[in-house]
Amino acid sequence: HGVSWSDPREITSTTKQPDWTWYATGPGNGIQLRSGEHAGRLLIPCDHIEADTKHYYSHCIASDDHGKTWKITGRTPSHQVNECAIAELEDGSLLLNMRNYDRSKRARALSRSTDGGDTWGEVTRDPALPEPICQASMVSLDGGQRLVFSNPASTSERVRMTVRGSLDDGFDWSNGILLHEGPAAYSSLVGLDEDSVGCLYECGTAHPYERIRYARVDS
Repeated sequence: HGVSWSDPREITSTTKQPDWTWYATGPGNGIQLRSGEHAGRLLIPCDHIEADTKHYYSHCIASDDHGKTWKITGRTPSHQVNECAIAELEDGSLLLNMRNYDRSKRARALSRSTDGGDTWGEVTRDPALPEPICQASMVSLDGGQRLVFSNPASTSERVRMTVRGSLDDGFDWSNGILLHEGPAAYSSLVGLDEDSVGCLYECGTAHPYERIRYARVDS
């Protein structure tokens, strides 16, 4: 239960390509797949930058032996995305929700996988999820029947921390619940019970990083 820990093991050689410079996991949570060919797989959402092209991509690392060994799974087919959140949907497919650097479309980037994260489909932008280039959080509840998403809901500034829900695999989203009108930035969601989620988020009055707040939200 976290009282003691094993010695750390170096996994860089199997989880990072030599030509990747910037590399990050998350910043949100990983998941364990419930169903399908890859049931039991651990998936950690990640991102990287290529040394030569300087392009930003999202990808995942996976373990099929309960964390003993790790490998890179497919990356997004197009760039201008990085910090990402992942969720398994009711049918076993996966949704990757990403920070978007394409300023012609000021909205979150999405990609889907039907093979346990080995490959990812076309990257699209969802205007129902506005963003100012910032991290966001997403979790699935009730076996993938519901999705909950949080981010600063603005196309220009890190403000208006908002929590939204989807009942159709992320194709449509609710108008959401506003947690903080002013400056806000990163957030992290967790399912608490059948009726609520917890949201830990950065916020402030003059800038987004003055304090960290926790809110319990009916889902």
